[in-house]
Amino acid sequence: MTFPHSPFQIRDVEVPNRLVMAPLHEITDQPFRKFIREVGGVGLVVSEMISSEALVRHAVKAEKMMAATGERPLSMQVSGGRPEALAESARLCEAAGADLVDLNMGCPASNVTKGGAGSALLRDMRLAERCVTGMVKAVKIPVTVKMRAGWDASQKDRGEFMDFLRMFENVGIHALAIHPRTRVQQYTGHADWSIIARAVATGVSYPIIGNGDVNTREDAFRMIEETGCAAVMIGRGALTNPYLFRQILEPDLVVTTPMRIDATLRLFQILLDLLEPREALHKIKKIGAWFTKGVPGGHGFRQNLHAASDPVALMAAIDALRHQAVS
Repeated sequence: MTFPHSPFQIRDVEVPNRLVMAPLHEITDQPFRKFIREVGGVGLVVSEMISSEALVRHAVKAEKMMAATGERPLSMQVSGGRPEALAESARLCEAAGADLVDLNMGCPASNVTKGGAGSALLRDMRLAERCVTGMVKAVKIPVTVKMRAGWDASQKDRGEFMDFLRMFENVGIHALAIHPRTRVQQYTGHADWSIIARAVATGVSYPIIGNGDVNTREDAFRMIEETGCAAVMIGRGALTNPYLFRQILEPDLVVTTPMRIDATLRLFQILLDLLEPREALHKIKKIGAWFTKGVPGGHGFRQNLHAASDPVALMAAIDALRHQAVS
């Protein structure tokens, strides 16, 4: 394996390189995925988490989350704790054009776990097995899973995640992404990459994708070296630096302040093209704050950003920030 340029397989789906954009709730929608592909460097993108219960009710918002145009390869991630709903949602994702469908077993949010979904499935392996089995049997496309190291430190220290790995192999999943924090940790502390290394060492037949605390090119290479994982999944690191995937592929790439501001402007243009103006404003207020972190004049811009109500004026403010950066 030559990281990061060499392709890898998730069953019959070829991912052109070993870099994956993590599914991020209310972030990795169709506009953001289009944007991050335009920036370049990412091999596989994953949709934001879609509720299986909402999908089977044909909720408009959930169905909009499946929107995709020409994205290849594309994984759609679903969440839930009811096998029948997950199986049906997997079929709906396949019909919507997904190349892969992923089960969320990692979300730590209480509004998700209280319904038995996300990382709550780590507390009930028999239910998790029925959920994954239902999805595998429902579709022809590969089924993957994203999980955490455990519900809490006690479960992690007992190594119960290893039992899940073997169960996944028995029921026929085709790839596993591991975020090696516990649910109790949420996003605090550090990601224990030794968990990823232990998963790889089991020799399971499907690729293990590492996730957590990859914020620089050096982090990505170190994860590969320390764990032996097949690919690296990046989430929050790409929000503060959307060029991170390209930097991993292109060691000489220098990301300038104007490039970061241009990225903010381009994302807003895509949001306005694909969403209603109010929704586009809501999205850019969140993501634009991350993109401009550390940019000269960024603090004042972010204050204005949160108060913005007019897309044209906000475009002008982004353009003025760029002029300030190059003057």
